Amino acid sequence: MRKILVAGACVIALLVLAWGVDKKTGSDAKLDRGKYLVENVGLCGDCHSPHDQKGEPIAGQKLQGAVLPFEPKVPMPVWAGKAPALAGLAGLNDADVVSLLSTGSTTKGIRPRPPMPSYRFTKMDAEAIVVYLKSVAPPEKGTKGDK
Repeated sequence: MRKILVAGACVIALLVLAWGVDKKTGSDAKLDRGKYLVENVGLCGDCHSPHDQKGEPIAGQKLQGAVLPFEPKVPMPVWAGKAPALAGLAGLNDADVVSLLSTGSTTKGIRPRPPMPSYRFTKMDAEAIVVYLKSVAPPEKGTKGDK
């Protein structure tokens, strides 16, 4: 009976170790989730990253801000002609960004200017986006992020 208990304990210990090796830490999983949401769901780089003449993102300038390559057909006085840098989230409050991405406005009720969509991510997904954006190298000082 004792051998069966020892063998069972060993099997359980091995399963726990194997499970722990395969799983990422919570922060790694959040970072990966944020990257996925930014790059594949929100498509943030389409507006917030500068592109070359062929429409390809410029290497090393991911999410550094950019002049928008399109305008509305009908004049819109609140149209944003530039997309701000998101890399590093410099000067932005985490709570405001989470609120903006999950409710469509900041904690102060400020809504994004067109063409920025009013996203409705879950709070958990919005927090993951913030974690990822903070991990991206911010623009170097002296750059305007509108190349």
